Amino acid sequence: MRPLRIGGVVLLLVLSACAGQRAEQEAMQAQQEAAAAEAEARAMAARAQQAEEARLAAEQSERELRAELARVEQERAALAEARVEAEREAEARARQAAALQRRQEAAERARLQGEQEERIAALERQVAEADARIRRREQANAKLAEAITAAEELLQMLASEQLKYENVDAQGRTVEPLQKSLISELETRKNTLVREAQQLGN
Repeated sequence: MRPLRIGGVVLLLVLSACAGQRAEQEAMQAQQEAAAAEAEARAMAARAQQAEEARLAAEQSERELRAELARVEQERAALAEARVEAEREAEARARQAAALQRRQEAAERARLQGEQEERIAALERQVAEADARIRRREQANAKLAEAITAAEELLQMLASEQLKYENVDAQGRTVEPLQKSLISELETRKNTLVREAQQLGN
């Protein structure tokens, strides 16, 4: 019986040792699994942190992009408004330039028309003066012709009067009366016509 007890004790010891070794192995495995789980949890937490940081960075980048887009849109709108204003100002300046050119052209036409009218008026004055000179010359020529006629009549009268001196009476007076008043009238008329002709000729 004793050997059986010893064998049983040994068996118990062996079983106890095996059980202790197994428990130790299980504890170590549990520790390893816990460590692995903790490492996995830390890794997951790190990945979650990275994902959150990436999300926050993406949101920040999106906000920055939206802000940049808004700034670009504002600049585009400002440029479009400036272009419209520049075109409006250019059109206004073009209208002003066209109006100024029309006024200048109208002033130039008025100046040329005025100069032409002045030249026409000057030519008309010259023609009128020439006509007046021609009329005065014609009148002077007519006066001279009348003066020549009067002078010829005066010469004839003087010749007739000279013949009367060939027939005188005892007192030395001409038998036929002299036409002194007529001679004086003819001479006065001749002198007047000559003087008028000279005045018209000046």
